[in-house]
Amino acid sequence: MQKHSLRQIGEESSALIKVAIPAILAQLAQMTLGVVDTLMAGNYSKHALAAVGTGANTFMIIFSLYLGLSFALNPMVSHFNGQGQFKKIGKTFQMGQIIAIGFGIIVFFIIRHMYYPLLFMGVDQDIAKLTSEYLTALSWGTIPAFMFLALRSANEGLFSTKAIMVCSFLVIPFNILFNIWFIYGGLGLPEMGAVGVGYATSVVWTILFVFLLIYTYSNQRYDEMNIFKNISWPKPKLIKEYFTVGTPIAVGMLMEVGLFGMIGIMVARYGVDLTGAHQIAMNIATVAFMIPLGLSVAITARVGFWQGKQNYRQMRLAGFCGIGLSVFFQALSVTLMLLFRHDFVGFYTDNTELISLGASLIFLAAIFQFSDGLQINSAGALRGMKDTKIPMVYMGIAYWIFGFPVGYYLAEYQGLKVQGFWIGIIVGLSIAAVLLLFRFIRRSRHAIQYAQQGE
Repeated sequence: MQKHSLRQIGEESSALIKVAIPAILAQLAQMTLGVVDTLMAGNYSKHALAAVGTGANTFMIIFSLYLGLSFALNPMVSHFNGQGQFKKIGKTFQMGQIIAIGFGIIVFFIIRHMYYPLLFMGVDQDIAKLTSEYLTALSWGTIPAFMFLALRSANEGLFSTKAIMVCSFLVIPFNILFNIWFIYGGLGLPEMGAVGVGYATSVVWTILFVFLLIYTYSNQRYDEMNIFKNISWPKPKLIKEYFTVGTPIAVGMLMEVGLFGMIGIMVARYGVDLTGAHQIAMNIATVAFMIPLGLSVAITARVGFWQGKQNYRQMRLAGFCGIGLSVFFQALSVTLMLLFRHDFVGFYTDNTELISLGASLIFLAAIFQFSDGLQINSAGALRGMKDTKIPMVYMGIAYWIFGFPVGYYLAEYQGLKVQGFWIGIIVGLSIAAVLLLFRFIRRSRHAIQYAQQGE
């Protein structure tokens, strides 16, 4: 197999970084919106904080399903871009919006009726009532939120991550202002507390969608795609491809969210200190995860573009350059986490015991950074090839056949408690990383071999 020159590696790496950096910053900006909601709810009252936290976690389970589905638009659009089929890109944009509206309507009604399910899950009656009211306020933003996710993923398939980044940062001041207004009242509005956070989030999601829609509409690059012309119901073949590629991504994402959610529930039994240390360490790890997550967006788009062009050697190069960049950035991340783990935890608390516990978990978080980056970016490369079914199976095996059972055994039977569960996370992510990486190596090699046989 012909080797790539250093110039080719440099050019592809540069192209990936150009797409990835805005994607990473956009992820951080969108994460900031949730942080602002949490801080301002906590500043209002502990009941508001509990309601917003419970409501956000409840909504995230449903949200992650559609988020995973919307990820399919990136490789679909990037494939058509590589093939030069711009009219099909327009139809894919339209399909994404139509399906987003449909899912948004369904979720709108679901999250408005969460009071009794919350009681069934053992949530305190007063918190369940306030959480239900928060989710009812939040429901008004589900349709624009899902439409934004579809528009974002489709734009990512065209490497338009800079626009998404700009839009994401522009709405942060709106989020702060609307939270202040709706939480505390004024200018004709009553004081709403936690419910006000839900309404503020709905307004911000709407603004975010409108900003990205204006960019998409006004950019001349999109004119030949006819995104806003001849709007029609998508063809069954296109819908089938969307769900064929997207459903396994959604299920895989739900399994990962479920793993971390279940561990969070199990850890909550160990008392306030261990639960607090777990939450702090998980927040720091989540911020670090934004780098490989943003990079995976770029890898999917670049791999999909080259596969659309049927340039399988370049497709393989894009995947390996992305995975190599991930290892490099994760090495920096791990170094920082190990050197400054006590300082990072110190941003959250001045309790010395909590700092010590949190720092010990940050050490474990640093270890799984490599595995986490490797698995998300290997999955991103496979996603660019529209290979999502087997990766979903791999994730299920890694997380639930190995990761959670190992963590549970170490935590409950070996007395390691929260550290045991974190070791389980390391095991699960490491197995997923190895399986996904070797699948990309094998699939990309076979693609090149088949292309050479057909010449």
